[in-house]
Amino acid sequence: MSKRPPQIFVSHSRRDTKILEFFDKAFARTGVISKCMEFEDMQPPQWNEINKQVRDSVATFLLLGPSVKNSDHTQNWIAFEVGLSCAYDTRVWVFEKLDSKINFPIPYVTDYMQYHLDERISFDYIRGIIEGYREDYYQKVENLENRTRIPIGLETECWHCGSVFSKHQTIAAYYCPVCRKYSIHK
Repeated sequence: MSKRPPQIFVSHSRRDTKILEFFDKAFARTGVISKCMEFEDMQPPQWNEINKQVRDSVATFLLLGPSVKNSDHTQNWIAFEVGLSCAYDTRVWVFEKLDSKINFPIPYVTDYMQYHLDERISFDYIRGIIEGYREDYYQKVENLENRTRIPIGLETECWHCGSVFSKHQTIAAYYCPVCRKYSIHK
């Protein structure tokens, strides 16, 4: 029996279609499964299947798009998915379009990246993150230096809330994904 390929749980709003298409292309032919779940397509109780999929994932990607704020339903499920990721000690990558400021604080973030939908450099970097989780590259170890092929961002501490996460872009000014206050990397 062949072993199942690794999967990444993707927390998102289904209404952010351009963002989902961008990430679908980034996942294509990487050997890593993108686990996007739609609440309406699951058997009740839906939390049970989400719990299983987050537990079985090597990471969680939160696609922070403008539609996240349009639905209390979506916001509650995203909070649940991030909470599960924290409980399972799974890295949570928050991806947000550059020049976007969505006032949706995320208490548990390990990695943060702003990106452009139409820039090849953003696409290639995100694809590199995904490929870093391929079974032939990925080692789940505590020490980041021993991880293979998963990009290591710049360790960043928000001077407003004290949260520490890896930032994966060279832009010094950003809105902290945890407290959503404007910050400048020192």
